[in-house]
Parts: sequence; C-alpha cells; structure tokens
Amino acid sequence: MRKTISIKERCLLIIDGGYLDFIQKHFGSPRLDYGRLAYAICDTFGYNLIRCVYFNCLPYLSQAPTQEEIEAYEKKSGFYQRLQKLERFEVKLGQLAYRGIDQLTGKPVLEQKQIDVLITAEMVYAAARRNVPAIFLLSGDGDFLPAAEIVKREGLTFGLIHGSRSGSFLTVHELLWLAADLRLELTKEFLEPFIREA
Repeated sequence: MRKTISIKERCLLIIDGGYLDFIQKHFGSPRLDYGRLAYAICDTFGYNLIRCVYFNCLPYLSQAPTQEEIEAYEKKSGFYQRLQKLERFEVKLGQLAYRGIDQLTGKPVLEQKQIDVLITAEMVYAAARRNVPAIFLLSGDGDFLPAAEIVKREGLTFGLIHGSRSGSFLTVHELLWLAADLRLELTKEFLEPFIREA
C-alpha cells in the first residue's frame, strides 16, 4: 500500500504591529525574530505560511522634530525595511495623527490612522478571493469582528493570535476571541524561542 504524504494547507497571517508591540512591552520589550515567529504561528495551527502582512505606523515627527524624534523615526524605518526583506513578508504602513498635548505628561497625544481599515480590507479581500483556506490575525481589537465574520461566512478558517484574556493585562476583545475557529495565546513561554540576542 502506498503511503499518503500529508500536505499542509496554506494560510495568510496578518499582524497588527501596534498590538504586538504592546504585548512585547509587557514582557520587557524583547527583540523578536519575526520571520521565525510567523512560520511557527502557522505551524502551530497546522498550516504553511503563504504570506505575512505586517501593519504599523512610523513614529511621529513634529514640524520641528527633536533629535530624539528623528532617531526614533530612522530606527523604525530601518526595522520596517528589514521586515519587508524577509521571505513572504509584506509591510503596510498607516499614519499617526496628532491630537494635541497630554496635560499631565506634556507629551503629544497620537492616534493611529488607517490601520484598522487597512487590516479589515486585507482580510475581506483575501476572503473574497478564497486563494487561501485560512486567515490568521494577530490582534485583540474588537473592531475586526465584522471582518472575521466575513472570513468565516466565505468558508475560510479564522484563527486568532492574541495576548492575555484575564487579569490586569487583558488584551483581547471577548467577542473576537469567541468568533475564532482556532486560537493561540502569545505567552512569554511561546515567544522565548524567538527572542534575538542582539
């Protein structure tokens, strides 16, 4: 009898970069190997990564930027360029909108713009084309619930990669979590093998 070779199905992984940054800060801001992490997430679910689309914003630059702002902007620009060069990675950037000055800290109040719309559009477009059987989202934002429901209605598997669901570090909207077919919590233990030394 001929042995059957199991071939994993392909998946699209979408990363909400601001959300992942937030989780990393909770664990001490370790530097992660994003390439290995993306493949491991898909492998945990039993799928092969076809593409990872990473969404985030560049740091804020004021009209007369300080040296600190310039350095942060250049550092992040370099990071996004390195991500873009990773195999099967694509980087899409939104913008930070200035919303005034925080009266307590004296620092600018900034708001991400376009990210939610860009991520939603990516999910809905991929679901409509049905060129992958599964879409995985690394986020905890309840605003993505309608997009997740469209993914499932189109017959695709929806997987959610998220932070803690309990305690003071609650990071995932409960309805988004409930909507997921597959779920993976990003614990410190899960992330440890992907921490870079330098």
